[in-house]
Amino acid sequence: MSLVDTPCGQIRGVTSSTGVSVYKGIRFATADRLEPPVVVTQWSGVLEALSIGFECPQTESQLRQLLNADDSGQSEDCLYLNITAPSTSKSPSPVYVWIHGGGFTNITPPLSWNESERLTLDGEAVVVTLSYRLGAFGFLGNLNLGILDQIAALQWVQNNIAAFGGDPQNVTIFGESAGGCSVVALMAAPSAKGLFSRAWAMSASLGQLRTSDAALKSQLKFLQVANVSTVDELKLLTTEQFLKAQDSMLTDVETWLQGFSPTADGTVLAHDIVSAAANNPIDLVIGTTKDESRIFNLLNPALNNLDEIQALDVLRINHHALAADIYELYANCYPAYSATQIIAAVDTDTHFKLPMWKLLHERAQSFLNTWSYMFAWNSPIFDGALGSSHGLDIPFIFNNVESQRVHVYTGNDPSAPALAVEMSHELLALGRSGKPNWAPYELNSRTVKIFDVPTRVLHANDESPDNLVYDFWMNS
Repeated sequence: MSLVDTPCGQIRGVTSSTGVSVYKGIRFATADRLEPPVVVTQWSGVLEALSIGFECPQTESQLRQLLNADDSGQSEDCLYLNITAPSTSKSPSPVYVWIHGGGFTNITPPLSWNESERLTLDGEAVVVTLSYRLGAFGFLGNLNLGILDQIAALQWVQNNIAAFGGDPQNVTIFGESAGGCSVVALMAAPSAKGLFSRAWAMSASLGQLRTSDAALKSQLKFLQVANVSTVDELKLLTTEQFLKAQDSMLTDVETWLQGFSPTADGTVLAHDIVSAAANNPIDLVIGTTKDESRIFNLLNPALNNLDEIQALDVLRINHHALAADIYELYANCYPAYSATQIIAAVDTDTHFKLPMWKLLHERAQSFLNTWSYMFAWNSPIFDGALGSSHGLDIPFIFNNVESQRVHVYTGNDPSAPALAVEMSHELLALGRSGKPNWAPYELNSRTVKIFDVPTRVLHANDESPDNLVYDFWMNS
């Protein structure tokens, strides 16, 4: 067992077989429904931090099934964090705070994919994984409660992490998908200033960021499907009624993407979130996987077996007169791609890469402490059809590719462990020194590290189909 004295009180965890101190289910805040969180500052007695806390209420999803998410039970009382720390440390350790993804509507931190013991061992690091309110519980209208929950967790870390051997002045936040979007949002949150000094955003779903007008429309829709007139009436619903109304929203193709997500309200978050993040001087690493959207298209029967004519019809919906030019560009750049894979590539570039490229472009005009990457290692499962899909890089950044249940997505390729070591060590280097081990992103060079076997670096003047695609979208 491992016992620590924190400003909040004593916390008892366990020492793992690898010698890492593990603390699970630490309540960092409390919150009533649709109200801001209140950071926990004290408790009596010893807190037994031996099991993970509840996750925010959510319904079963294909993503949860794929990731084989741990069932910790669900409750609106869900503001908990978990910590792994070195059992002994000669000096304050860098702190890494993980923010999970899941479209702001599902998943929870404790997955085999992001178990943090390996990071703690490799980097003598203190690693924190946190929960936050999801869906309408966390992102109804412009309340931004889920972001406030994340800020509350970072405030708790500032107040208490030294007791675990962590350095509160050296906190790196990192996250994937909605978690990556949260990282960018936190860089645009005035009340998060000083709570972290470095950031690593993976596959940030920046298209989910909303304007206040969009958030208001979403809130009105939610009130209608919940059959109430005011937000106060929502507080009287049962958890099941509240979640049922949320699920009704998520089945609407026009509202699911921005139905519940961070909002540029001008208070919690800046009016222009991406621009504010681009002008935040902290160290930033940001990147995507090469084939983000392949997993989504494979799970969508309407998109997983297209021919060229059908693919052009899909492109016309969003790109109108440019559809034929786009298809020709991708067919020439990636001749081995099927029509389905071309649609996935276009979706990857427009929904994930293009918003990132614009952020990088704006940021590079002011700062040199920005680094970009692309994770391009292909999963061998389904005969390689997944490519380098969304979320595949999570067990690599945690150096967990050989952990239980991870092979359902990564397969058992012998090249994976060495790449996981390299990628996780780059994250550790960011926290240790303020920079990873490749050149910063500049307007002229556009240096991008490619995490693959072997790893390599892409520059703006290289002959590469990826550069042709970049030029097309940035000039369209």
